[in-house]
Formats: sequence, structure tokens, C-alpha cells
Amino acid sequence: MDAVPEDRDVKALKHSTRLLEDINKRLSRLLWDTKQDGKEPRRTLRARVNVHDYHKIIHLLESFQEFPQLLDPILVECMGNLTSGFSAYLLTGRDEAETVSDLEDRSAVNIIAALGQLLYVWMKVRGPKVVLRFLYNDPKWLEPMLGVFENSDKLIDQSDQSADVLNDVIEEKVETSSYSKKTERSGLSWHLRYVTLIWISHILYTPFDLITIADEAASSPPVPLVKVPPMPDGISAIARRVLTVACCSIHSAGKDREGASAAIVRLVVRKDVYHYLLDWFIDWVSTTVAICVNGNEKEDENGVVYVYLLMGLLSALSGIFASGERSIVGGPELLANVYETIVRELYADASGLIAQNAMLRKTLCKLLRNLAYLYLPPPGKSEPQDGPPEQVEEMIDQLLRFLDDRDSLVRYAASKSLSLIALRLAAADRSQIFEAVIEMYDTDVLYPNRALTKLEPKKRYKKDLSQVSVHLWHGLTLTVATFLRFHAATVSMLPKVLDCIVTALVFEQRKATFATGGNVRDAACYAAWSLARNYKTEEMMAERCIAPYPDTMTLPQLLAQELVNAACLDPIGNIRRGASAALQELVGRHPNMIQDGISLVQAIDYSAVALRSRASTDVASKAAVLGDACYWDGLINGLIDEWRGIGLQDSAGRIIAAKGIGSLAKIGILELNRRDEVWKISRNIIKRYGVGPTLDIDVRHGSWYALADIIFSLINELEGKEPKLLADILAEMKDKTGVFGIFDSVKPRDFVHPVLKPEMTCEAAAYLITALSDAAKIMCAQGRPDLPIPLLRRYLCVIDSALERWEENVTTVAVYAAERFFLHMNDRYRAEIVKLWLGKSRARTRRILVVKALGAVFRFFNLSKEEGTGLSMMQQDIIDGILVVSRSPHIEMRVAAMSALADGIFPQGFVNDQILQAVYRSLIDYSIDSRGDVGSWARIEAIRAVLSLQATRPIDISTPDTTQIRIFHKIIALSAEKLDRVRLKACDAVWKITAQEKDWAGGIFQGITQESSFWVNWDEYFETMVRILSHKPAMQAFLEGYATSAGAGSDSVMRSSTRAIQKYLSGLPAYPGTDGTVALSDIANCWIKIVGDAVASGDDRIVVPSLAMLGNWFESHLIERLEAGPFRFADIFPGAPSSRIIN
Repeated sequence: MDAVPEDRDVKALKHSTRLLEDINKRLSRLLWDTKQDGKEPRRTLRARVNVHDYHKIIHLLESFQEFPQLLDPILVECMGNLTSGFSAYLLTGRDEAETVSDLEDRSAVNIIAALGQLLYVWMKVRGPKVVLRFLYNDPKWLEPMLGVFENSDKLIDQSDQSADVLNDVIEEKVETSSYSKKTERSGLSWHLRYVTLIWISHILYTPFDLITIADEAASSPPVPLVKVPPMPDGISAIARRVLTVACCSIHSAGKDREGASAAIVRLVVRKDVYHYLLDWFIDWVSTTVAICVNGNEKEDENGVVYVYLLMGLLSALSGIFASGERSIVGGPELLANVYETIVRELYADASGLIAQNAMLRKTLCKLLRNLAYLYLPPPGKSEPQDGPPEQVEEMIDQLLRFLDDRDSLVRYAASKSLSLIALRLAAADRSQIFEAVIEMYDTDVLYPNRALTKLEPKKRYKKDLSQVSVHLWHGLTLTVATFLRFHAATVSMLPKVLDCIVTALVFEQRKATFATGGNVRDAACYAAWSLARNYKTEEMMAERCIAPYPDTMTLPQLLAQELVNAACLDPIGNIRRGASAALQELVGRHPNMIQDGISLVQAIDYSAVALRSRASTDVASKAAVLGDACYWDGLINGLIDEWRGIGLQDSAGRIIAAKGIGSLAKIGILELNRRDEVWKISRNIIKRYGVGPTLDIDVRHGSWYALADIIFSLINELEGKEPKLLADILAEMKDKTGVFGIFDSVKPRDFVHPVLKPEMTCEAAAYLITALSDAAKIMCAQGRPDLPIPLLRRYLCVIDSALERWEENVTTVAVYAAERFFLHMNDRYRAEIVKLWLGKSRARTRRILVVKALGAVFRFFNLSKEEGTGLSMMQQDIIDGILVVSRSPHIEMRVAAMSALADGIFPQGFVNDQILQAVYRSLIDYSIDSRGDVGSWARIEAIRAVLSLQATRPIDISTPDTTQIRIFHKIIALSAEKLDRVRLKACDAVWKITAQEKDWAGGIFQGITQESSFWVNWDEYFETMVRILSHKPAMQAFLEGYATSAGAGSDSVMRSSTRAIQKYLSGLPAYPGTDGTVALSDIANCWIKIVGDAVASGDDRIVVPSLAMLGNWFESHLIERLEAGPFRFADIFPGAPSSRIIN
């Protein structure tokens, strides 16, 4: 899993200025209609806004989701536009809502609904706290804001579909139920309700008594669906209105529930209101909790879903305890009432409602944290000598249980709450909690070798984590990280803490089809960063490592080595980057404590480890040579002995790990003088995958790749510099590892039995044989004996097995192995093998790789030439065999034949008319089966074959009536066809074939490079390619292909191609002049010939899109220009009476 390879922050900043200007201008034009009133322009708010323009602004805003701070330059102006527009709409008096037509209702939306959603998107991208600073907080806006709910029928008509349209715009719909359908009848989208309620909560910060702002009851108050207890007497009318509006959304399934909770919190904690509403609200919550927790019903008779209602009420209660003054909400009687009637009932959870909903458990964690704050003394005051209250201990125990929750968001909330509560405790109590967390790491951990005292410490104390809970370890590691961030662990506990962090950095649990543990390792990186940042060097150096680590190693050095392994080897990109960041913090905070620390952080850069292929090879190689090679052992052993290397579950990861082993082995042999250790590691690699019942096929796949890459890395480094030294090293490897006889224990069924993943075995075996063949050739060149015949036969059997496969991952490796293996054979053996392969290629089974292998070995038979042909007998047999395969009924075999020509025959510079005819047949292959247009595979491969021929013998495009010119014209037709991948491949071929003739077709390719937008912008592409019609020899072929794009392509291709050809035809004269240039009549007559030929042959693929393209010409009045000349319109349908399409 790779992270993004480029520095996206820099790229986003580079291109943000233009986007920000676009957002600012579009937003102003969207909301305001500017008219000239005298000398000064006057702005008026639009009643409805265009959906298309609105969608563009939403799209631009959401593109800043990852880098919201880049929006700050336009934040003030945009917020000014939105808030002034919102206020202007609220102040506009309306007796009734505007009605709109159905067409307008889908193309434009009500301005108030659009403003609500725009503000919501700003809050989502930039954050509610930032946006709230720009919202009006004048008390005079409280009543107009309440009017949004109370007078919604005057703001938005009941039939207005703005809410549905806006939901479709950003594709963000919340879960619906019966209650949500009822509330949506108000016409207010959930975005608007959320923004308005948040705004109301912001206004409620006003220091004035609410009764001084307004004291009038609502004329038509909304009626909440939820059963609200009777409000207490004495409460002001404006407070009743706020509470009623909030209760209408407190049970919602969407974000507006959060807005309702915020409004209730700000209202209840006000000094002029709390003595009325605080006890009333707590009684309501306790009653609701009793109904929800002890009952079995999921919703009431009004359709109010209990889980959402309880979530909203608990969130509001938590907010009250967090925001209210201690003198208001911290009374002992009130806390005891809440704990007994609410918290204990939630602990019991008789109905299982809490256990079924993660958001409820997260809200409960926040409630416990805020409640514990009130039970404990405020900051600065000492805790009682007898410790925290019993209730706080129960809350801590419950939060410890939540660390093992199955949902990540609950574990995050529990970890944060537990750490923050601990900070309010005395140091002794805080240490007890931390010790309890550390002890929980040993739950279900097995030490299978602890009784074996003669084993080395690393193996003796190796932990078996197969039985532990992944969720618990994640929660514990998050908690440790937070505790360390606040320096909560004592110095004496650091060795045990570091042992837990190191174990968490390599945590992995294998399942049948997936692996878990990534979140644990991610949290461990955070814990390592916290430890490095918040503990002084003297504190970390005061203790020594515990078993199984040597006591001579310091804590910083041990942590550095493990972070190096994680940063280079972990399969997840975010963890590699997290480990790199933690390592930089460690080296920066503790200078001179890490061996070669500065060079190390320069090598293991945050950006360098983003790509796994780079981290496991280049970065690991740079780190391995530092610190007197103290990092080399951990890196290479991590790639061999652990799940991070050749034991990875994905094949791509194993291949990358194998390349890393090859790079590190080369360094160990050539730079670190650790040749014996490398040979020992190679033997361990061979033993790693086991045999018989213990065989691990995935590990064997990675192991064979690793052995091959060790050989390849040595060859690439020494072959051109010191071939004798290379031969000596390879001979030593052969003697001390036995790698050349590795296939002795492999059974034939391993290559064919479907349960044993034969495709992976064949792929890795072929790759290893390639390396062994190259190594044997190098040793033989230095006077050492070649491989014995029995061993060569065994290798040949393996290659034959690999050539029997058809999987894509085996293709390149197996064919290349066969080609390299031919170097060890004389002509007689080569001829026998080719005859065997030719027989297999003619069999009924699809031997795809055998055909490709015939093309690959074609070059080995160029010694004895036959007179007149320039080919040896075996070469002629190979070509004849490939030509036979090119007529196979199986598309895969026809594709393989073209691939053999492209990779084997044409690079040798040989071609004849029979081969060209086979290529042409593939270019017109339009076979279709249940998989779709499978003929496109043959067309693409034939185009590649033509380019291969062009590299050795350029195509003749000037001589008419030849097979080569027919091929060229067919490629021109394909460059305009409807399939994107075929069209681009064909266009690339036309571009390269005509590169020597700059003026071909008027020089249409001048100025075009591989980086030009021409290749990705269909408008530009077709406007350029349509000029081929000016080249008369290619007109018919190009127009035939163009019809499939303009009449039957995808929507974007049809629009671009139709627009381009109509623009081109409108610029042509109706009839040709004396200069001989192409005219509209020439195009029309060419079209008549194409359709006539297609109707005669019954080719629907051409006829149908051609007629569609003609219809577009008639609609655009292009054909009408021919009425003044001799053009015969009756000739347009020459085959109409016999055409089954028209009939």
C-alpha cells in the first residue's frame, strides 16, 4: 500500500491561487444580481440560483478538504457574502413562498436552501469553529433565525424540491426513516437546519437576558415529533421558542441533531435560564434513558427512533457538563441524581441498545469524562487523601472496558477520556492507572519458548500474539501514547513501556483472507513520537532495556532501530510515514544518542518512504550502511523472518520485499564483509517455506524471488566491472547454499494442482531459473563447468510447466526464462524443444505462453540460412506455426500470435506478405463474446506489432495498393474509433509512422509531444484528428472509424467527435474548386460509399453509427449546403430497399 509519491502540499499550494479566485468570483455571481443604479451598482439577492453553477462551487470547495487552510485568503470575503445573503433573505418579508415550474424546480434551487448548504460545506471543509467566528452574533438575529423554522412555509413552498436537488448535488444523504419523511415536509434541508441551529447556539452566547431580546410567543410554532415533557412555568417565551425548535431536530439521524444539541446546551447553561431548565432537562433525559434501555421498542408511535433521540439527549447532557459553570452543574445532589438515574442505567444496558450502536458508546465516553471532571477537584486544588470518589473509579473501569471495543471511534474516545481524567488525578493514582494499562498488554499473550533456558533471549522471550485482541491492543496503545504525551509514565516504567511500543510496532494477526494490526502499528508510531518528544534524554538514558533486548543497548537506540524497520518495511504507507516522523523527532530531541542519527533521518525522509518499492530497496539500502551496520541486521531479518517481507499476503509486496533482500544482500557481501551471514540467510530463506504439510506457498513464492534477486543484484553490480569476482561469489553461493538444486524437493503436482496456487509457483520458479541460468552462464564464461544435463532437464520441465499457464503474472517471467534457458543448449536440443512447442501450439488447449515463447527463441536459429528466404528451417517452422495460431478460433491464441510477432519476429527485421496479412486480419478483428469486444485485444496487439516492425523496417505509406498501406489506413481508422484504449494506441502508431513526413495530412501532428494535452482532451484530440479528412487517400478509412465515435461512442466521445467534425465540415466549401482541396461533397460521397459497402455486407457496426452521424449533419443544416449543386440526395440510401436495418 503506497502513499502518494509527490508532495501534494506543495502542489496544492501552487495551484490554489487560481482556484480561490474562481470560487470568490463564482460565489458572488451566484448569490447577487448586480444592476446599475445611477452611477453606482446595486446588488440584489437572487430568489433562486442555478444548480450547475452551484455544483461547480461545491466541487471547488470540496477539493480543499485535505488542505483547508489554503481557503483562508478568501475566507473573510466569502463569509461576508454568505452571511449578508442569509441575513438579507431573512429580513425580506414574504407573505407566501414563491411557486415555480417543474422545469425550473430541477434547474434552480431556492436561495435560502443553497445558502444553508454552502455554509454547511464551508463548515465541513474549514471546520465549524473557524466559520462560527464570521457569523453574526448580534441578539437581534435570534428571532429571524427562529423564523426559519417557524415560518418555513413562507420561505420554501411545500412542492419545492430544492432539498432533494441539493442532496443530489453533493451525494450526501443521511439515513431516513418514518420520522425523517415527516420532518422533510417543512421543505428545509438538513444542511439548512444544522447551520441555522448552530447559528442560534452562537447567538445564545449573548450576555443579555433573553427576556430583554424578545418576549413574544411564536404565531405558528413547529410541533416536535418527539414527546417533550411540559416546560416549567416562568420560562420566557423566547426560551420556549428556542427549545421547541431544537426539539424538532434532537431526534434526527443527520447532522442537524448536533446543531439541536448545541442549541440546547447554550440555552440550558445560561444564568437566566438554568434554574428553570436544568433539572427539567435531566429528568427528561433520565425518563428517556429508562424507556430506551429497559424497553424493547426501537421507535415510538410517531416514528421517533430511540437510538437517535438518546444520542442527541446524551450529547446535549455531556455538553452541559462541559460548558456549564461548576457552581451551576457541579452540585453533589445533581451529580448523584445523574449518575444513579442515567449513568448506571446506561451501564446496565438491559435492552442492548448501547452495545449495538457505536456512536452511543462514543457519546457515553464523553459524558463520563465531563462528569468525572465535576466529581474531581478543579485544576489547582489537591485531591482528597482517600483518593478519587467511587463513581470516578467506576467510570475509569468502564473506560478501560471500552478500550477493547470493536469500533475504532469508541476506542479513540475511551482512550482520550481515560487519559484526560487521569491528568486530573494525583500522581500516585495516575501511575496506578498507567500500570493497569501496561499490565493489560499481557492479556492472552503466550510465551511458548520461555521454559527453554538455553535458547538465545530473542527466541526465548518471543511472544505469540495470535490469541490477543486486536481491538484491545489498539486501545491500549492509543492510551499509552496519550499518557506519554502528558509525561504520565515514571522513568522506571520506561523499559516496559518501550517493550510494549516495540511489540506494537510489529503487531500483525493473520486471518484466512486478510491481516489485522495496521491500526495498532499506527498507534505505536504515535506512542513512539510521544515518548521521544516528552521525555528528556537524561530520563531515557537512566534505564536499560529489558529482555529480550541486550542490556548494553540504550532505550533511544533500540527505539531508533525499530522505527527504521517500520519506516522501511511496513506495507502500509501511513505507518511508514508515521515511523519516519517519530524517528525524526527522536533524533532531533535526543542528539548524539542515535548512531549516525542525522544521516539516518536524511535517508529515511518522510517523502522518501511514501512508495513501498522505494522504501524497501533504496531507502533501506541507504540506512543499512549507517551506524556500523547496526541497522542492516534488523532490516534484512525483517524482510525474511517476519510478515513484513517475503511472508506478505499480497504477491506484489513479496516481490518488492525480495528486491529489498537482494539489495541488502549485495551490500552485506560487497560493502559490509558479511558474506557468511548472507549465505546463512540464504539457507534460512530456503528453509523458511517448509515442506510437506508445513509448506507455505506464499512464502515459497517470496523466497524464490528473494534468492533470484540476490543473484540479479550481484550480476547488475559486478558483471561489467569484475566478472571474475562475480563468478567466484556465485560459485561460493552455489556450494554453500545449494540454491541450484532447490527444485529437487518440488513435486510435479505443485505446478498443476489448483489448490496449491500453481500460477504463483510457476511464476517464481521461472524467475529463479532465469537467475540461475544467467549465473551459470557467467560462471561458465570464467572457466567453471556448466550445469549438468539432469539439472538442465529438471529446469526445462519447470519452464514447460510455467508455459502451460495463462495468467498475466506468469506471462513475461516464463517467456523470458525460456529465452534465457536457450543459452545453455546446442542446436539439436533447441530444435527438439521447438518441435515440442509447435506441437503444443496446435493443440486444442490454449497454450498462450508457448506461442509467445516460440517468438522469443526465434533469434537463436539464424545460423544456417535457406536459399531465397533468408530463414533457417526452424525459423520458417516457427513462423508457419505462428501463422496457423493467428487463425485460431480462440481470441487469446490470436493475441498471443501477434505478441510473438511483436516481441520475437519483427525485432529481427523479418517480414513477408503472409505475416502482414495476419497482422491486417487482427486489425479488423471485431470478435464479441460474453466478455464484450474481445477483438480489441487483438487490434491493440496488432498495433504494437506494427510499431515493432516500424522500429526495424519502416512502413511504406507512399506506395498504393499494398498490404502495408492497407495496414496503415486501417490503423488510421482505429485512431478514430470509439474505444479509448484502441483509439489512443492507434493514434500513437500513426504519429510515429508519419514522424518522418512532417507535412503528412497538412502536418497535423506538428508541435504534439507525449506530454501534450492532446492525448487526454477529447475536444482537442478530435479537432486535430479530423483534419486527416483533408488527406484523400486516407479519407474513407478515417471516416469509417470516425462514424463509430460520432454515432456510437460514449457520451463524452460522441459530443467531442460530433462537435469537431461539424466544425470542420462547416469550414469546407460545398464543392471542390480548382485548387483540388477537399470539399463537403467529397465527404458526403465518401460517406455514401462507406454506407453502401456496409449495407451490402450487412455490417451493422458501420451502418448504424453512420446513419446517426448523418442525422446530426442534417440537424446542423450542413447537408443543405449541397442543394445548389449536382449532388444527388437520392444516392444517400442506395441500398435502402435491401437494407434490413431500414426495413
